[in-house]
Amino acid sequence: MIKNRNTTVLSTDYQPTESLKNFIKRCTGAKMTPVKGNDNAYWISGDKRGDYYEQKYYKIVFGSVTQVSYRPNRSEKTGYGFDIQSTGDLNGWQLMGEYRKMIKEEMENYKKEKANG
Repeated sequence: MIKNRNTTVLSTDYQPTESLKNFIKRCTGAKMTPVKGNDNAYWISGDKRGDYYEQKYYKIVFGSVTQVSYRPNRSEKTGYGFDIQSTGDLNGWQLMGEYRKMIKEEMENYKKEKANG
């Protein structure tokens, strides 16, 4: 389980890495390359906004995670999702924020399409 890190829970039910990876690709356009020696980790080299300057700077790890929120009070949510790691965690936190926005937008679009479809 990944905890005390920069995590996002996508599902309370078990989800295999491949399903989580495909969801992130669909929502963010993330370009992922496997990390040697870890079947649940990938280097992110870009997303739908373009390619990143450094190709092995951000790493996304999928699996069982605990997400902590401090708004309005401290709360924890456990499930299956992902963690973004980078040198200097501030950049990882910023990318996580961008990915959360992209996921939210994609889910809103999906709901609109389903309602109109």
